[in-house]
Amino acid sequence: MKWKFKIPSIPRWGKIAAAICAAGILSVLFVAVHSNRVIAACRKRTFSETDKVPVREVGLLLGAAKTARSGKANEYFLKRVETAAKLYHAGKIRHILISGDNGRKDYDEPTDMKNALLELNVPEKAMTLDHAGFRTLDSVVRARAVFDCSEITIISQQFHIERAIYLAEKHGIDAIGFAAPEPPYKWLVKRNHEREKYARVAAWLDVNILCRKPKFYGPKVPLNQ
Repeated sequence: MKWKFKIPSIPRWGKIAAAICAAGILSVLFVAVHSNRVIAACRKRTFSETDKVPVREVGLLLGAAKTARSGKANEYFLKRVETAAKLYHAGKIRHILISGDNGRKDYDEPTDMKNALLELNVPEKAMTLDHAGFRTLDSVVRARAVFDCSEITIISQQFHIERAIYLAEKHGIDAIGFAAPEPPYKWLVKRNHEREKYARVAAWLDVNILCRKPKFYGPKVPLNQ
């Protein structure tokens, strides 16, 4: 006796659902690949050698936590602060706009960075604090919308700068970046670079699809006053 196996036919609704799922997956892949490629192209506007970076009036120092979750000093914080001080003392920037998260009373990235810069002999009058830099988008957009900066040097690590420059260009800001050194821990660098892939997708969506704005604006406080 021979057994015959008959492939069941797929109902019409099943075919439609499969097509929708396939289209959704392809759309997600397209956005992921496209956003990472577009933002990576901003690398050409970054510098890592002090003598080669152009002079700009304002350096936008992007915030980071002073301490890591382990309770130890955060290398990203230290390297960014040291880089900002180096650029200031070399005359490559004349004023530092420190933008970071101050969403809780016990957490204040801008003030922590200011205090660290004071220890590196950067005068207080050369610093302005933006306590509403909750996200990179907020920090970048507020640099122009609130502090009237149309031309900036962004200071952070290389992978972060590329995304910040992309956001700046999309909001009409002439931005270049100066890369602070990466921490000496390969596992930490690898983890943050992986996270950055998703952050770039989010940034692309924020600009091109969601049209997301900073959480707060407030009155203008031009740095040239």
